[in-house]
Amino acid sequence: MHLHTGLLTLCFGWAFAFYPNRECPDVGLSDLTDEDITRNAILTAVATFMEGNPLPGKPGFKPGELVDLVPLTPTSLFKAYFRADVSPNQFIQAIQNIVTGNDEVERLYAQQSDYHFHCEQITKSITLFQQYRDEIFTQIKVSKDKMDVNAYEKAQLKMGMALHILQKFYSNTNWVEMGKRTTYRHLVNASDPVFPIASSAIKTCKDCLPTESGSLNCSGNLLVDNLLTSGYKKLETCAAKPKGKCGHGGKYDETRLQSPTGGINKETANPELSPHSNLHDKAARLAENATVEFFIGPGFGFLDSLGPSVFRKFFNLQGYSLSFVIDTTSSMSDEINLVKTICINIIKKVMNSSDAPYNYVLVPFNDPSFGPAIVTHDVAYFQSQIGALTATGGDDCPEMSMNGLKLALANSEPRSNIFLFTDAGAKDVALLDEVMIQASSVETQIYPMLTGYCSASGDIVEDNEYMKLAKVTGQHYTRVQKGKLNSVLGITELALNSAPAVLVQVTERTKKLLFYVDETLRELSISVKKNNDVPFYFFLLTPGDTDKTRSRRKRAVTMDAKVSSLVNTTNYQVVKVQVTQPGQWAVEMSSLDTYTFEIAGKSLLDFSYKIMEEKNGYVLPIQGRPEKGAEYILSVAVQGDSDKLTLTQVIVFDEAGKKHATYDVNKSTDSRGELRVSVPVRFDLPSFSLGIAGKTEKGNNFVRSKPLLIHTETLSLKLSEGQKSTLIEGTSLDVVVVITNEGPDQTFTFNVKDELSLMKSFTPSSALIRKGEKATLTATLIAPKTVAKQTSSLVTFTAKGGASMNYLKSVMTVVPKPEEIPDEDPPQYKITKEGDSCRGIRQSLLRCKSFFWETTFLAWDTKSAVTVEIGLPADKTPKTSSLNCDDSVESGVHRSSCKYRSDCCTPYVTLIVKDATGNKNLLKVDFSEKENYAG
Repeated sequence: MHLHTGLLTLCFGWAFAFYPNRECPDVGLSDLTDEDITRNAILTAVATFMEGNPLPGKPGFKPGELVDLVPLTPTSLFKAYFRADVSPNQFIQAIQNIVTGNDEVERLYAQQSDYHFHCEQITKSITLFQQYRDEIFTQIKVSKDKMDVNAYEKAQLKMGMALHILQKFYSNTNWVEMGKRTTYRHLVNASDPVFPIASSAIKTCKDCLPTESGSLNCSGNLLVDNLLTSGYKKLETCAAKPKGKCGHGGKYDETRLQSPTGGINKETANPELSPHSNLHDKAARLAENATVEFFIGPGFGFLDSLGPSVFRKFFNLQGYSLSFVIDTTSSMSDEINLVKTICINIIKKVMNSSDAPYNYVLVPFNDPSFGPAIVTHDVAYFQSQIGALTATGGDDCPEMSMNGLKLALANSEPRSNIFLFTDAGAKDVALLDEVMIQASSVETQIYPMLTGYCSASGDIVEDNEYMKLAKVTGQHYTRVQKGKLNSVLGITELALNSAPAVLVQVTERTKKLLFYVDETLRELSISVKKNNDVPFYFFLLTPGDTDKTRSRRKRAVTMDAKVSSLVNTTNYQVVKVQVTQPGQWAVEMSSLDTYTFEIAGKSLLDFSYKIMEEKNGYVLPIQGRPEKGAEYILSVAVQGDSDKLTLTQVIVFDEAGKKHATYDVNKSTDSRGELRVSVPVRFDLPSFSLGIAGKTEKGNNFVRSKPLLIHTETLSLKLSEGQKSTLIEGTSLDVVVVITNEGPDQTFTFNVKDELSLMKSFTPSSALIRKGEKATLTATLIAPKTVAKQTSSLVTFTAKGGASMNYLKSVMTVVPKPEEIPDEDPPQYKITKEGDSCRGIRQSLLRCKSFFWETTFLAWDTKSAVTVEIGLPADKTPKTSSLNCDDSVESGVHRSSCKYRSDCCTPYVTLIVKDATGNKNLLKVDFSEKENYAG
């Protein structure tokens, strides 16, 4: 399949502030999005941190040496800081989690004014932001020694939500219009002074001026320059735009033509979308500066509040974990000493290299016990713990390997390497799906190394749990005879690479494999595996070769390239090659057969991706696994230490690693060092992986792939529309998830878990869902009776059928009961219809009683019921007048729809609109014209 990309036509109608990301086509080249602001601020904050915290034993940095890098990217920053080729992928993942949290506000809270500083909810928005900030800081302070990868992921998501609120202040309020060129420090530091806010009675805007083109000129439309205000936009929590108040504005604001016309948003540089578009850049830069202050503000920022070790871990700056999960049952008694030797040799090989792990993790497992996890930076201590392992117990063959892996994943850094040593199948194989989801979500690589399995014949079961794990995490599954583990020790060199780059991973029947090597690669590893035990060898051909560079069993011959053998068994060979010349290379096999090839190397030229969907008019990352056959937007970002890369193709590979679909693109790195494209895709395979192709600055072809398998599913889990995600202390909340099945009729079993045990029950536990039908899963969460501060729990919903499994993660927040704030705001009103049948008619005093006029209006209050009274004295109120009102409550807003009718003898009225606390507003109507009326 060969496809060409077209222009996306998504993202409309819901634009509330800076756009979330560049995947939205409404975003112009000069616009700064939420993702841009967040990413740039994090890079500045982390570069500042790195300048002040050089690596032990390395020279320090001059002020600005890292912050002023051009371009400042994760790749350029890591290369300068580590003074070596070290991949920033873990750091990029932390940034992406924060950006995803920022995006989630548009998914979960699009209709809530206080998440966007809409409708003059300025005090509420500031309080909400500070609650998020305090929750994150408090949670990490209390639990930092116990926090696993999932806990940090949740903290990063919550951080993104907090930053969304912070950044909206600058696009949706008039801070910039007041001439402010520094940040509003009170937002990020509550002890700083509060700036005064316009009351509900103060008019803040006037009509924008119409232009000849039919648009509006909103320059100078603000009436206040010493009070904070924000634009109104019709939402569930904001009924309408009050008289004299500013609108949000832009073509997607349905109130933009209601007086005061126009608005004040600065979310883009496009005047059709943003009435104050000329201030977009200033607003975005202030939002970026405020985000930097949030992280490294002296005395109050994240760094000073939580310390450098937490800062380093939060942003995944420390590197990967080297983790061992070791079977210690008695059947391993002949192997345990060899396993210990192998592990210690691996540690010695990497402990002093530029590729040294950040920490070391050991998880022994037995039956029925497993653990504890030993996590340390101390190499000598770690070696002693490995040396102390003994093989005892475990009466039957299967062991608790999945629990061991689960514990190792929880204690390892993201994108780590886990080596599993066992001679048995998994007794706890029911946990396989959970382990695969956990490993995939943090992109950790698992290397199962087996010397046996639990089957009647002793043979390995095809497609067993370890094969599935290796396939899902894109890594090697190794099976050798007992006592032969040393023969595959070289495989560990493939894992211990500070800048891993995969060029090709494919299984096919062939005699020759062609691939491209670019100049960013200094070394290659070439792995060839086959399922049968027929001996083989291969030739390695470099560009311009006339002779062949041979790698035979127990023998390596070198010509233009240096070749060393890492693994050499009957059905598995791995060689390491020093690259001498870029261009097209080839592996030529000794015979035609089916082989699994992996060509990998060390390079900073790599890529990351996001699978995204349209939601609320935006393009946001999907939750869970993609649906088979559904339409998505695939966003690909290329990283590298070259600023002249060109991307020409985005590739979808099938499960065997063969090309299934290619998407032609033509884009080069921009001035900010970014190279990113978005293509519309439909994934029609059960599982697939992704890759890219392009040209380097020297014109050489490059290819990169991500062998991590992505599974598509025929069922999806989505939060129901309008689902709330906040619980007040002492209350309960039903969370409804809609499950859609597009596969065959199946009975699905459901499960719901959350880390704070808020979930008390869910129903149903299983359900038959026919093809094309939906079912709902309802989980009841109960908040504690009292909570001192806001806290959150990551809730995971799963559905599993015979051939399908998918999941959904969502953050649920518990907040203290809000303090009662005195209601000092009067109710609002809006005249919806005026009928003056009296105007322009000369009447006598006797005849005026036969003519009538009327006014229809809507009155509302967000806190209490509204009443309307006639304010004329009794002797001035005509006997023929009437006032009729219908009351209702919608989304917490109390409304009163009224009609007043009177004869033409009294062509005026004052109506008193009151709320339950006595706040009043006056609605005056006067059609009097002396020449028209008698009396």
